[in-house]
Amino acid sequence: MKQHYVKTSNHHRFMAAVAAVENRGSPEACILLLTGAPGTGKSCTVDKWGSDNDAILLEGMPGMGITYVRDYLADQTGVAERRRFAQGKAFVDHFKRSGQRIILDEAQHGLPDKAACIEYLRRICEQAKTMLVLVCHTSEKHRFGEERLAHIATRVSAAPTLAVATEEDCGVYLGELCEIGVEPEVVRLVHEHSGGRYRLLANACRTLETIAAKKGVKRLAAADVKGIRLCEDVMQAVRRRGA
Repeated sequence: MKQHYVKTSNHHRFMAAVAAVENRGSPEACILLLTGAPGTGKSCTVDKWGSDNDAILLEGMPGMGITYVRDYLADQTGVAERRRFAQGKAFVDHFKRSGQRIILDEAQHGLPDKAACIEYLRRICEQAKTMLVLVCHTSEKHRFGEERLAHIATRVSAAPTLAVATEEDCGVYLGELCEIGVEPEVVRLVHEHSGGRYRLLANACRTLETIAAKKGVKRLAAADVKGIRLCEDVMQAVRRRGA
């Protein structure tokens, strides 16, 4: 299986949101809130974009507070100043100079204490005229719209939700990453078996390559995979067994 980033519909959805934030009318509305169910490629999407744009990636943690965020930023930016006011000013200067964006993954962990951690990052991004990308599971999205967090919600310029792969996405994914060719009917089966979840698409890709190797062929048709489960959603299997 080849290893590179595939530009699916989710990529285009995310990039449209980035453009919306970059072209915002209100300078303080510098937040992009990215959500999606597990397996829809949130981490892959922001990792690729962050790498291409030299962004600062912070991993949210349970119990995180302002001190954690400040120490994390200092580690990632190389800012040595420890006094709070001077350190905050140094952070702003760094991002003004570098133009880097900040990504906070598992951003729901920054919501306690009226989202103090997120507000700290937001103020830095606003003053530096850069972007703050918050990433979380779809089930956490509603929490960002709570009335007590209006100071955050009103500063979100775009809130894209990544979706499971369409059959067309599945065809593009297999076409670019699978080491062997597949017929359209096989693409349809992979899409059906995976439910469009990218993690499962990767497993299906490996399965197809193994089948092709055993058959000694470079391209698979529907008859070659008849009756074979190309990937398994373990959680669904557990639920079935529990039932």
